Formats: sequence, structure tokens, C-alpha cells
Amino acid sequence: MGYYTNLLKDTAVLKTVDGTDENGRPNIIALDEIDCKIEFKNSVSIGSNGEEITSSGRLYTESAAKTGDIIELKDKEYKVTNVNPYYPIDSSLFVINEVYFG
Repeated sequence: MGYYTNLLKDTAVLKTVDGTDENGRPNIIALDEIDCKIEFKNSVSIGSNGEEITSSGRLYTESAAKTGDIIELKDKEYKVTNVNPYYPIDSSLFVINEVYFG
């Protein structure tokens, strides 16, 4: 249980993606229900390759996510566009991830 656990009141489904199949669709290797804090807001963020990306929102979670994964919220799927990890001041093992989706 991390420092921020009590703030994560929402839930979402994180679909971990590993490449694509022969038809070009994402190859989903894991499904996890995660606790999170969701904020819907259109914004521009900088992706891992340095380009500007428009996001539909962001969520905060202690679960590991990466660019290219899929977040399912209320039967709608969003692609993870950027992930920023934040480490607590006390340098514990728990990390809060800011996950942008669009």
C-alpha cells in the first residue's frame, strides 16, 4: 500500500500491449483492473520521442503502464500516449505514474 493509495478512488482496465498481430491490431498480453484517479481534460504533452501529442485526459496510478498500452474507461478505449513516473520524497518503493491517454 503506497502513500497515494487513499486518493485512487476510480478504476480502469489496463490492457498491456506487446506489438501488433498479423492484421495490425494491438497484441494484448495482459488485462488488469487498476485503481486510479482520472482527469478528463484536453491538453498537449510531449511524447517520449519529443513530439507534441494531444491527450483526452490523464490518470494517476501506482500500476505500471507504458506508451502504447490501452486504457479502457466506461467501455471506451484510449491509447496511452505518455507516462511520467513520480517518486515520493521518502524514496519508498511505491511510485505514482501520471498516464496521459488520447
